[in-house]
Amino acid sequence: MNQLADDCFNQVDGLMSTAEALAILQQRIVTVTQDRLEIVPLGRALGRILAQDVTADLDVPPHDNSAVDGYALRHSDLLADGPTSLPVLGRSTAGHPHGAPLGQGQALRIFTGAVMPEGADTVVMQEDAERAEDHITIPPGLAPGANRRHRGEDTRRGDVVLGRGQRLRPQDLGLAASVGRGDLSLYRPLRVAVFSTGDELAEPGTKLPVGGIYDANRYILAALITGLGADLSDLGILPDEADAVREGLGAAASENRVKEMELSG
Repeated sequence: MNQLADDCFNQVDGLMSTAEALAILQQRIVTVTQDRLEIVPLGRALGRILAQDVTADLDVPPHDNSAVDGYALRHSDLLADGPTSLPVLGRSTAGHPHGAPLGQGQALRIFTGAVMPEGADTVVMQEDAERAEDHITIPPGLAPGANRRHRGEDTRRGDVVLGRGQRLRPQDLGLAASVGRGDLSLYRPLRVAVFSTGDELAEPGTKLPVGGIYDANRYILAALITGLGADLSDLGILPDEADAVREGLGAAASENRVKEMELSG
């Protein structure tokens, strides 16, 4: 005699595992995005799937620059056993390079992000230098190359900075912008139709009939699908009738085919 089941949630023998279900889906799934590409401005690419690698066309930063506000100089001009006094000749600010090479025994006022002048290899922070009129005094101990950022330190020209197939995050958009990309080649979003079936289901916000329940699952699925970046068609609630479900599926397929043809047209 079979034992009666008094807990339907505890009957797990013989059920398909998640891994088995995923394996079946992967075997039967057909890729439909291979040729569904579009060029999208960078500002509208968040959350989308990249269709082509993004390669840097330039070095980042594109020039040697200062990491701090201070003074650019030649490290070889500094005394090892005592303070060094150097004349300050000109200045370099972000977007406004000094332009002229730095001579031996000279210093240049420089600000964060400004181009390092030719000949300079080190920057002393302004807090570590004492200025009197047109001269600065630098204490000993400054390391060679201190506070200097090198050209290409972040990214080298030719580097693949973003790979095909990845979903774009805010930091990815910033990386694409840093190498000068104003738009990206992306896969067009999948179109997904969602509906619920059940004569007992009612739309939230309406009066609940006797024996009815509110449709919650459709809203969960719709939110999950939208969060994945797909275009959603919400077909609402269909009655428990085979013809109604068949017609609903046919209408969704027809509508999405028309929209796909318009996008491809």
